Amino acid sequence: MKARFAGPARAGTLAATLLLAASALLGLAGTPAPVRGMGPLPACRYDDILTSPRHYADWSVTLVDTILRVSSDYVPPDLVDVAEADIGGNDRVRAIVIDDLREMAAAAKAADAPIAIQSAYRSYETQQEVFADWVRFHGRERALQLSARPGHSEHQLGVGIDFKTAGGGDPFTGDWQLTVAGKWMKAHAWEYGFVMSYPRGKLDITCYDFEPWHFRYVGRELAASIHGSGLTPREYLWANFTTTVVPAKTPRPDRTARPTETPPSTVEPSVAPTAIPSLPPPTAVPLTPPPTQAAATAGPPATAGPPAASLPPTGGVVSIEPATAGLALVAGALALAFVLLARKVLRRGRSGVGL
Repeated sequence: MKARFAGPARAGTLAATLLLAASALLGLAGTPAPVRGMGPLPACRYDDILTSPRHYADWSVTLVDTILRVSSDYVPPDLVDVAEADIGGNDRVRAIVIDDLREMAAAAKAADAPIAIQSAYRSYETQQEVFADWVRFHGRERALQLSARPGHSEHQLGVGIDFKTAGGGDPFTGDWQLTVAGKWMKAHAWEYGFVMSYPRGKLDITCYDFEPWHFRYVGRELAASIHGSGLTPREYLWANFTTTVVPAKTPRPDRTARPTETPPSTVEPSVAPTAIPSLPPPTAVPLTPPPTQAAATAGPPATAGPPAASLPPTGGVVSIEPATAGLALVAGALALAFVLLARKVLRRGRSGVGL
């Protein structure tokens, strides 16, 4: 909307407007250009950098890993009971997941590979308790490969799910990938929009141990693209969607259960603050779950935002949006205009013309 100036105050109002505009442009000129995370995937390390994109509507492309996180108050607004998908389990997921989850559960049952849900949405606080259990049971170093620190878990997004065989026990204590349900999920889950987040032999890429039961819902189109690429979800999302600028090295974060809400520079798996070590190779020791895991806390239901668009792979080229070099010139021109206008106003003042 264009502003209209009239009367004696016109010159003064215009001068103030020019000054504010010049200040804003000068400030904008100092803002770093946004960088798309399409360079090399960061090596596994433990950090606390806010991920981007991270809006609720970006559920399909929001990347959380051992480096990137969401805030402690990230609670999906559209959580619903998994019972709405006609699948066993006492938990919640985002409403956007329900239709495809229902179809997948029906297809698995028809193939004599019935599935149920072991664990789905977890709040930040619940993930704190879960991670603490793994630390008490396995020690911190091993727990970092087996569970996500709070804020770093896909479960908090409301789209990460741990599956199990319907009518069976938890999948953590045996070779679930060898069960009928486990084999069916590996072969067919992507057809319904679910991708395995932490496949076997990818510890140095996903930064987490093999979890054949943990799948993340990204929608059918994006799941097909990830499956066809042969990449892990972490690699694919980083290369195509993540816009967070991750420094090559950051100061060692405070070793507390709750990471700070201010970024250093914005399962299941996760990791705690440490230097920047390389993760040790996975061990062949079978996993034993922690003695207890707290139930997820409820969040207020609401309406789901529109799903983010799925994009095809764009390759490994670094794409940088250059900072507008002309901003400084525009700001200088505005500042000069302000000075000339001020002089003109002063001359009018001396001749008896009011502002």
